[in-house]
Amino acid sequence: MKKKIILQLFLIILMIGSSVIFYRLYVVSNSKMVVADNNEDQNEANKSVEENQNIIENFQYSVENLNKEKYNISSKEAIIDPEQPDLIYMKDVVGVIQLNNLSSIYIYSDNALFSKTTYETNFDTNVLIKYDVHQIKSDKLKFIFKENLVTISNNVKYKSLNTELQADRVKIDLITKDTKIFMDNKTEKVKIVTSN
Repeated sequence: MKKKIILQLFLIILMIGSSVIFYRLYVVSNSKMVVADNNEDQNEANKSVEENQNIIENFQYSVENLNKEKYNISSKEAIIDPEQPDLIYMKDVVGVIQLNNLSSIYIYSDNALFSKTTYETNFDTNVLIKYDVHQIKSDKLKFIFKENLVTISNNVKYKSLNTELQADRVKIDLITKDTKIFMDNKTEKVKIVTSN
């Protein structure tokens, strides 16, 4: 009986020791300071926040709602600020929206800000959206998962098989497929070019 208790204690100590080693190697070692630019005043102001950021390589997050619709987002690098742990700053981002009534929608961007609590994602810089034969380029895209709503803005360029379009903003309800395309300045018009 004593051998059994000693073996159990040894296994518990081994598990705790392994957890501590794993934590120190993979969690603590991924914390590093990010230098913003050569401006010393700016660096000093940001230094305390940046020292506490956790950087995760090859980050991936998946969400599924009650209707079995899925949203997957991944990035080459993710930064989590301990002062705002529900927000994840991402670089080299790929998002995939899988809805029951549509083909998968793929979103690519240089950067994104993802909320772990609402799953809302703000993609920015070199945003590219692809689904079926459609392709949209823009500077920004906001996806609200709980409402199945996408807002694409800033330098929007849409292209399909024989149509090209330029606008300031596009709003898409992914459930009803209602799409609103408009310019921010009401005196300007959306540009549409079709070819046969």
